[in-house]
Amino acid sequence: MFHPGWRRHALDELEKPFDLLIVGGGITGCGILLDAAQRGLRVLLVERGDVASGTSSRSSKLIHGGLRYLKQLQFGVTRRSCRERDRMLALSPHLVEPLRFVYPAYRGDPAPAWKVDLGLGLYDRLTRTQRRHSRLTESELEDLVPDLPREDLDRALAYYDARADDARLTLAVAATGLAYGGLLLTRAVPEEGLRKADGRIGGAVVRDLLDNGRTYRVEASLTVNATGVWVDEIRQRFGLEGRRVRPSRGSHLLFRSRDLPLRAAVTVLSPDDHRPVFFIPHPEGVLAGTTDLFHDGPLDDPRPTRAEVDYLLRATAAAFPGRELTADDVTGSFAGLRPVLDQDVDEPSAASREEGVWEEDGLLSVAGGKLTTWRATAEQAVDAALRRLPEARRRATVPCTTAGTTLAGLAPADLALRLRAVHDLTPEVATAMARRLGSSAWQACSRARDRQALQPVADGVDLCAAEVAAHLHFGGALKLSDLLLRRIRLGMWLPSEARELLPVLRSTVCAETRWDAARWDLEAEDYLRAAEAWTMDGVRDE
Repeated sequence: MFHPGWRRHALDELEKPFDLLIVGGGITGCGILLDAAQRGLRVLLVERGDVASGTSSRSSKLIHGGLRYLKQLQFGVTRRSCRERDRMLALSPHLVEPLRFVYPAYRGDPAPAWKVDLGLGLYDRLTRTQRRHSRLTESELEDLVPDLPREDLDRALAYYDARADDARLTLAVAATGLAYGGLLLTRAVPEEGLRKADGRIGGAVVRDLLDNGRTYRVEASLTVNATGVWVDEIRQRFGLEGRRVRPSRGSHLLFRSRDLPLRAAVTVLSPDDHRPVFFIPHPEGVLAGTTDLFHDGPLDDPRPTRAEVDYLLRATAAAFPGRELTADDVTGSFAGLRPVLDQDVDEPSAASREEGVWEEDGLLSVAGGKLTTWRATAEQAVDAALRRLPEARRRATVPCTTAGTTLAGLAPADLALRLRAVHDLTPEVATAMARRLGSSAWQACSRARDRQALQPVADGVDLCAAEVAAHLHFGGALKLSDLLLRRIRLGMWLPSEARELLPVLRSTVCAETRWDAARWDLEAEDYLRAAEAWTMDGVRDE
C-alpha cells in the first residue's frame, strides 16, 4: 500500500515549497491529501502519530446515513451521508460492506413502531440503491437475533447501512493519496507557523520525531488544519485565538462473537435515556456503543468512564437479558472524541454533524463532519483552498475526481479462496489476510521467507508472520503500536491475547525492522502503555 521509502522521499522534498501543507493524518486530512494530489497540487501531510491514530481509529465503525439526524430534521446531512455510503459500497467493497440492521420497536417506546416504520421509509428515499427496509417475520428475527426479548415487541424492522474498519479505511485513503503523488510524513509535528512578508501564515517549522528532533522549515502557499479535536490547539500554536470545536466523547465495549452471536446489527434504545445503542457484529467480535458526552479532559488519551461502561452494560442487559453479560465478558473498551463544531446546545447529541471550513491568516481549518462523509468534506476543503491559491496554480489543476476513485487494495470478493488455492493457506489465515491487506495479500505471500511464514503464529490466531512483515514493509507501520492497534487490530479486539503474542512476534518484527533487543523492549513497553486505553483496566473512575 505504501511504496518503499515513502517517508524518506517526503523528507527529501521538504526544502521545496508546497501548494498545501496539511496537518493531521485522520480521515479528513488523508481525504484532503488524496483530493489535492489528484487535482495536481504539490501537497504534504504531516501527522504527529500514526495515520488514524486519533479519532479515526476510535469510531463506531459505521458508514451510515444517520437515522437520528432525521429525527433532528438534519435532512442535508442524512442525504449526503447516504449518498457517500452508497458510493463507497460501489467503489471500494473491499473496505466498506453492507450491513443489515434490526430495529425492535416495543410497545411503550418513546417513538411508536408506526413512526419508526415511517422514518425508515423516509430513510429509504434518500438512497438510490434497491435495498429497502422491511418488517421481519418471527422466523427471520429468530434467525438474525434470537436473543431479543419478545415480550411487548410490536414489530421488528430491518434496514441497511454499512460498516468498515475505520483505521483500515483511513490507511487506504492515505495510500491512494501517495499513489497520486501526495507526500506523507508521520511522526512529525508542526511546532510553529511561518509567516510571509504580508504577515500571513506560509507554512510551518516541522520537527521530525524520529530523527533526534531535527527541524525543517516547510513553506506552503496555504496550510490546512485537519486535526479534528486538536483544531483549536493547532490554531493557538499558529497564533490564533478563540474556540471553534467542542469535543464530545463516544465510548464502546467489545464482546466475543460466541458471547453475543448476531447475524445482523441491532439498534436498541438505552433504558436510561432512550438514546440509540448499536450492537455491531464484525469478523473479530461485536462492538457495542456509543455514548455521547461533552469531553472536558485531556485530548491525547481519551478513556471510557466507569459510568459509561455501566450505561452500555445496562443497554446490553436490556437488549439481551438471556445472555447475562457482565463486565467480565468485555474483551476490550475504548473511547473516541468527535470534533463537533462549538454550538449553543446543552447535549452533544443535539449538535449538528455538519462540517465547517474557515480560513484565518492563511490557515484553513476543517472540523465537524463524520467518517462517512470524508470524501465530500475533503472536496469542500480543497475547493476552498483553491480559491486562496495563486491564480497560476489554480488554473493548472483539474476538477475533483474522488467521486469515481477506487481506494487502494481493491480485490475480488473471493480473494481468500484464490489465496488458498495458490498458497495453500489455512481458511482462517487466508480470510484474515484478504480482509486486512486486500490485494496486497499477494505481495505478502510472495515475500514469505518459507512455508512456516504462511502458517498461524499461534493456535487459534488468524495471523501469520508473512502478514506481519507486510504491514511493516509496505503498510506504513513504524512502531509496534501501529502494527497491533491499527493494522492487525488484535490489540483492540483481544488485548490480552495480543499481549501474550508479543514474544511470538518478536523475531518476525525485529527481522523486518532490524530492531535490536533494546529497541524491541522500548517498543513493547510503549505498546503496552498505549494498549491500556483499549482495555477495561484503562477505564477511568470519572
